Amino acid sequence: MLLLIGIVLTLIWTVWQEVPRLWKQKKTKELWLALVTLLISVLGTVKSLGINLPNPLDMLSAILGPYPRAVYSLLQ
Repeated sequence: MLLLIGIVLTLIWTVWQEVPRLWKQKKTKELWLALVTLLISVLGTVKSLGINLPNPLDMLSAILGPYPRAVYSLLQ
């Protein structure tokens, strides 16, 4: 548990220090890279806690599900 608290505090400190500096210097590529890396770290931490994360493809297929059937029905 102490290790998890250390990881979370490190993530918070990194966001607090790096994101405003990169934003002021208008380094968008580095900012995106930092945010993606932090997102991967957060997802890994959540997964290590045993929390089940939803599959993003399930949501995408639910949203886009009716469209292929409609296109197929128009083409037949």
